Amino acid sequence: MAVLNRTIARTRPKAAPATGLHLGPVLLIAGAAIVIIGLLQVVQTSEATTKSFAIQRLEQEKLELEAGVRELEADVAALSSLARIEQEARRLGLKPPEAREAVEVNVAWPGADAPLPTRFVPEGEEAEPAGEDASWWQDLLRLLPFY
Repeated sequence: MAVLNRTIARTRPKAAPATGLHLGPVLLIAGAAIVIIGLLQVVQTSEATTKSFAIQRLEQEKLELEAGVRELEADVAALSSLARIEQEARRLGLKPPEAREAVEVNVAWPGADAPLPTRFVPEGEEAEPAGEDASWWQDLLRLLPFY
């Protein structure tokens, strides 16, 4: 047998091509995503708290304005009372009228074109001509106290 004087070169197994992801960049991206999500939650909570305080401030301002409206309504009621108006009229030197005068206008009332309630119709005149051409609903309206 013959012996060959050759060394057998050991061949290393060939490595698979680097098509997979490396662990370092994956962990870096995951860590960055966690940090960004955490920061977004902090910012969102901060904005919600700020808005909550703004809402409370506006509600307090609304209550103060409503209280101011109530005070103004009370002032209007006090200033429009008859006793206060009479007192102010006396202070200004006003007095009740000594006599009343009536002014008569020589114009006929509108009649059927614009019917008036009976309390505004001059005495001696009739508000609506009573006749057979009056409809049933006009008869019904004449029975009401305000017509």
